[in-house]
Amino acid sequence: MPEPVFDKLVTRRRGGYCFEQNCLICCALNAAGIKTYGVLARISRQGFGFGQMLHRVNIAEADGARWIVDVGYGGDCFVLPLRFELGLEQTDGRNEYRVVRHERVQYSVQIRQNGEFVDLLGFNDDPATDDDFAVSNYYTSCNPKSGFKLLLMISRQTENGKLTLFNLAGGRTVNGVTERFELKPEELNAFLRDEIGINMDGVDVVLHP
Repeated sequence: MPEPVFDKLVTRRRGGYCFEQNCLICCALNAAGIKTYGVLARISRQGFGFGQMLHRVNIAEADGARWIVDVGYGGDCFVLPLRFELGLEQTDGRNEYRVVRHERVQYSVQIRQNGEFVDLLGFNDDPATDDDFAVSNYYTSCNPKSGFKLLLMISRQTENGKLTLFNLAGGRTVNGVTERFELKPEELNAFLRDEIGINMDGVDVVLHP
């Protein structure tokens, strides 16, 4: 278990993103006796297709089947493991998904939107090394063109929906219905502490234009 990741996410409750969160759950599952490995993935954006390999998901083996596990994607990703079975339509109680072969990537996890399945994320079923993750993680966290360097992106799953925040523009989804709201700059730190659950002790988040 990477101690800095455990300390940040669990002990200090500072939140994290896919490379940290999916690393932690991968270690926890293996420690529990569930064989799990990580792979690099590409997020699909409507109108743009699959992007760079800047995401991590996990493949776990349990109950005689393989499962796709992702606890680090803040979009409309599955909140329960998906059975890694081609063509099987399945639900996490919120959305419908399926896994298909894809010409751009080896496998695509698709989500049903407006009655049709569209690409959500793509990956090759090839276990990545720590060095593979280190390269992608470095770009994601340090490159000035990375989305995580250009804007504040926050997402938290709730019992019946989720909370999202892009800079000061927020969304609160409950039972499939989303309410939009706009925070004032002086409300940001309280929102992160009270609504998202991030430990803000000694931290003052300021957005720069």
